[in-house]
Amino acid sequence: MGNAEDKTEVNGLLKQLGKVLDLPLELDANNRCLILLDEKIVLNLELDEERHELIVYAYISVVPFAAKELVLGILLEANFFWRISNGSTFALDKQTQTLVLQRKFELPLREVENFEDDIAVFVDVAEAWMKRIDDICSEAELLLEEDSKPKTEEKEYGSWKY
Repeated sequence: MGNAEDKTEVNGLLKQLGKVLDLPLELDANNRCLILLDEKIVLNLELDEERHELIVYAYISVVPFAAKELVLGILLEANFFWRISNGSTFALDKQTQTLVLQRKFELPLREVENFEDDIAVFVDVAEAWMKRIDDICSEAELLLEEDSKPKTEEKEYGSWKY
């Protein structure tokens, strides 16, 4: 399949997806399409003509330094055989320290009829992980605050407290 066919196929997929979302969707001059969903998820679709792939990704959350080890450990578990990430993978954008959920579709698609469902699942996973990462980071911040408080516990020795 050539580059023109890849672009035609992806624009056809976007047109179908656009009908569901009631949006006119197509690739721009840079082979990209951005979709804002529920005013919180930016779905990025990019055609890689050289590799004959459609890359779908969404930025999930900035990973705060305080929770980085905890968050990345949880995400490595989620990536294990793609079970918890439902076929997608997590990565870290090194420049921005932002967590990215990503998935690639090889072109031509083998199961075109499943594309809309695959995108819906991807969006559901992105939304769920946005909430989960926020919760994890909030818990980590609370734990750090507790650890940084001076310890003022009283000790007892007989009837004396010190």
